[in-house]
Amino acid sequence: MLKFLRNKKILKKIWITLGIIIIPAFVFWGVGGIGQDKRRQANIGKIAGKDISLQEFRDSLSAVKNTAIMRYGVNFQEHITEEDLKAQAWDRLVLINEAKRLKIKASDEEVVELIESYPFFNRNGKFDNNLYKETLQYIFHSQARVFEEEQRQNIIISKLYQEVTSKVSISQEDIRLEYIKIKSEADPKFNF
Repeated sequence: MLKFLRNKKILKKIWITLGIIIIPAFVFWGVGGIGQDKRRQANIGKIAGKDISLQEFRDSLSAVKNTAIMRYGVNFQEHITEEDLKAQAWDRLVLINEAKRLKIKASDEEVVELIESYPFFNRNGKFDNNLYKETLQYIFHSQARVFEEEQRQNIIISKLYQEVTSKVSISQEDIRLEYIKIKSEADPKFNF
């Protein structure tokens, strides 16, 4: 048997045969596993039939955190919980999806105007580009392009809100009557 295996021609044929059998098996096994992991991890939810990737959710969560920082300051955790941020991130994704459906857009000029209007980017009453870059880096932990796209989405959400609510008209008297009705149903002793 050892004489048989010492023959270089036979040994070469054995190695080639093993290579033909084993190497493709490992290649297909490895490639197949990678594809399945990406498909399993790629989508974490659906909004209106559209798959939402983990990256889209993270981007939305980052935008919500940046908005909280602008509203409450760097100690925003004192005012809002992590669960609230996650819920707001999903709400943001829903609103952006609806705005896309309605084809609502924001121009570059609107984005620049909004960013320049923020007082925390101004020094001596004027927009300061160095302060802008430093604030993005050290406070928001964000790149300029990402922050600007978040602001574009904020404008789009604002336009969506304006479009939806502009058609609603209700008087103060209607509000008062509905309040009385709801309070009366909830508490029969309520007298207004």
